[in-house]
Amino acid sequence: MSRFLDERGRIFGKVNIIDILVLLVIVAVVVFAVVRLTGNAATTVPVRVTFQVKEIRNADARSLQTYWESGVTLSEESGTVLGKVQEVTVTPTREEYLTSDNQLQEFDSPILSDVDVVVLGSAQRSNTSAHIGSVSVNRGDKVVVLGGQTKEAMIVTDLVWNPESVK
Repeated sequence: MSRFLDERGRIFGKVNIIDILVLLVIVAVVVFAVVRLTGNAATTVPVRVTFQVKEIRNADARSLQTYWESGVTLSEESGTVLGKVQEVTVTPTREEYLTSDNQLQEFDSPILSDVDVVVLGSAQRSNTSAHIGSVSVNRGDKVVVLGGQTKEAMIVTDLVWNPESVK
């Protein structure tokens, strides 16, 4: 053992074993960082994003449908263009009511509607997320959308990214 490791902890009397361990840790951290940063490179792809405004008055829902007719360009409040409207669908909000026999039953709301807006655009896609400019467009994200004469807070309910999404 004395030929391999001397009394000062040096291998063959030249290199300290602690120095080698520190060097190996530094190399491992650098390799991890390079793999992490290059493995998550974003690519631009066509996307179809569905936004939803929930529980707004019927008159406001009809106004949105009129303002956001097919072909209107929507943007986020910071000015980032999200894409062009492909489709706007207004459906009555489903509400639960307690019936006389103590059962919960769903009914269409007579005064509230949900509005789904399908937008075609392009996004930067990485392994874990999608962004249009600086705006995150992953399912569940909240986005303030401007278009026509309106400004609405919406939630991303669907995201499809592939060449077929824009057809």
